[in-house]
Amino acid sequence: MAVGILVPLLREEYGLSYEMCGFLLSANSTSSLIMSLIASYSAMLFGLRMAYAAQHAFVVIGLIILTTTGHPAFLILGMVLIGLTRGSSANYSTQIINDLTDSNTGTMNLLSVFYALGACIVPYFIFFCQNSLGSWKYACYVSAGASIISILLMLRMKITFSDVKPNAGKSGNYSFFKRIKYWLPLILLFLYLGFEISIIGWTTTYYIEIHNASTQLASIMATVLWISILVGRLICSILANRFRKPVLILYLSIGLVIAYILFIVVKSITLLIVATIGVGLFMSGYYMTVIADAGPIFSKYKVAFGYFVMLSGLGPVIMPLLIGIITERQGIEAGMRILMAVVALLVAFAVWNVRLDKKKELRY
Repeated sequence: MAVGILVPLLREEYGLSYEMCGFLLSANSTSSLIMSLIASYSAMLFGLRMAYAAQHAFVVIGLIILTTTGHPAFLILGMVLIGLTRGSSANYSTQIINDLTDSNTGTMNLLSVFYALGACIVPYFIFFCQNSLGSWKYACYVSAGASIISILLMLRMKITFSDVKPNAGKSGNYSFFKRIKYWLPLILLFLYLGFEISIIGWTTTYYIEIHNASTQLASIMATVLWISILVGRLICSILANRFRKPVLILYLSIGLVIAYILFIVVKSITLLIVATIGVGLFMSGYYMTVIADAGPIFSKYKVAFGYFVMLSGLGPVIMPLLIGIITERQGIEAGMRILMAVVALLVAFAVWNVRLDKKKELRY
């Protein structure tokens, strides 16, 4: 998730336009969603460990590319490679935990705590490299080195996709596409992920352009966002099993609407911090709760998760690019206001999901 922090630094380093920044974020999301589908098949063909390790190598190459050239084509390639690793890692990690815990909402949210923990560290680490070592590029070098170490650790994993049935990829096992309980969570995740990647990718720029924040303050605010996400995920992992999954999704949607409206309308830095914390808290458990809500389908149909992630991943492709285009023409504030419609739709579909859950015969 260093990508969101790196974009304004890339823009400053290489003189990129807002529209190009939007293309970079979309390229990252596009490759991520493509790999999220390919990952399911490659794990069955080549084995989980080898597929995971090979696909994780892409991020090493991508990070190095970002540090060596400002040519738009190569920057897009770097973002694509980073996205490939993100897609495969998200697919494998989520599906492994989903299967091991039988779609337990609390444990799924606990998994995402570690994701948020890394994201909390990243802004401070990049800021340290930029200010103490003289360049953000050192953060990329260290991250690439850490990824190489993680590849070696992955090769020692003992878990496999041995529980996948031999006919998992045949046409007869695509009946999940006919289930409304598959499509409703998918739509919710499409909207949420588009919102999430836009917030992560554009918030630093928003702080700088609208609130005249320094790069240092903007990095701190990004960390505040991720700390609130981390805390929220810990809370969700504790409280998740006390609520039905669709009800928890609805509560998170309503809270996100309120927090984001505050985020857009406030002018003081103090209130902006409060709004940022609120957005982070209500974003925190969304992804894993939606995944857990559709979890029984993923356990029954192994390739269902890959298509689910790929289709819902169109949100992170479309929305950052849309915001980039609007920002280039009308400013960052106009671009960020588009997301108000997105969170409103989240509430509408969350209500529908709750009503569907009450009809037991339509659940799965």
